[in-house]
Amino acid sequence: MATAEDSGRSPSSAGEDCPLCHGTGTLSWQQPQPTAGVLRTIELPCPHGCGEHWKHPEAERDRVVEQPDRTPDRIRGNADEANSIGAEFIRGALRNWGFLDGDQDRPK
Repeated sequence: MATAEDSGRSPSSAGEDCPLCHGTGTLSWQQPQPTAGVLRTIELPCPHGCGEHWKHPEAERDRVVEQPDRTPDRIRGNADEANSIGAEFIRGALRNWGFLDGDQDRPK
């Protein structure tokens, strides 16, 4: 697990109290449960790096895209095949199908 030094945030100075955790290293709050009248205490490491470790919430859910070492080869599809045919093939097919007459066949 990443430490506070490895995170994207810098740790708070040792002599100052953190405005988020007030020097405890954890953020805590009470949150109501679905059942009425019950409060649950939630605690998380301080995002300023005051706690033992901190990891971005998106990284905890494996939703962070990391840069690959090598770009994978792209699989060629129908668009690639159509782009590689060339204009001469298309002109010949249109001529054979009767879409080109003598005037349109000549380059301008």
